[in-house]
Amino acid sequence: MKEFFAKVERNCISGALLLLPLLVFFVLLEKVWKFFQNYGEKFAHFLRLDLVLGKYATDIVGGIILVLLMYFSGYLMRLSLLKRFTKWVDDKLMIFLPGYEKNKKEAEEKLNGRKKKPSTDLPILLKNGDYWQPAHLIEEDQNGNAVVFVPNAPAKDHGQILIVKTSDFKKLPNTTLGNLDNSIKSFGKGILGFK
Repeated sequence: MKEFFAKVERNCISGALLLLPLLVFFVLLEKVWKFFQNYGEKFAHFLRLDLVLGKYATDIVGGIILVLLMYFSGYLMRLSLLKRFTKWVDDKLMIFLPGYEKNKKEAEEKLNGRKKKPSTDLPILLKNGDYWQPAHLIEEDQNGNAVVFVPNAPAKDHGQILIVKTSDFKKLPNTTLGNLDNSIKSFGKGILGFK
């Protein structure tokens, strides 16, 4: 019974961590849309579009204003003062909104039409004193040196970059990075079976 409640608690916490950034995003989106709907209603009434299109005129004109604002903002971004201000706002949002940086990078990649490059990382076990630690092999050179990334559990994207000798790690050719990352997320569960 205790195990069941522990699972329920873990699932509720994980669910909250997933839903919180989504909730913040949708609340902000709703506020922005209401702002543009307000001005869309005024413009639609001014242009008498509300007589032709009815209640949809507010949404259509609000959407057009939003698209035009984004278009002209692209020109304004060429000014260095606005670039600095935008960077400052981004830095503040990264502090106060969890997951903002990751979501921003994904959105930029989609907007720019760039596809993620396939990862060349390999899963390894890094020698750390008398222990072995899961890590990613980033690159090797001919002098016997290697760059490795050691993730901090449970966050697979945060950790340390180390330069080590190739003799200090074992490659795991039969293990995928996805399996290694899943194991790191679950605090090492399944690592003993990696080969």
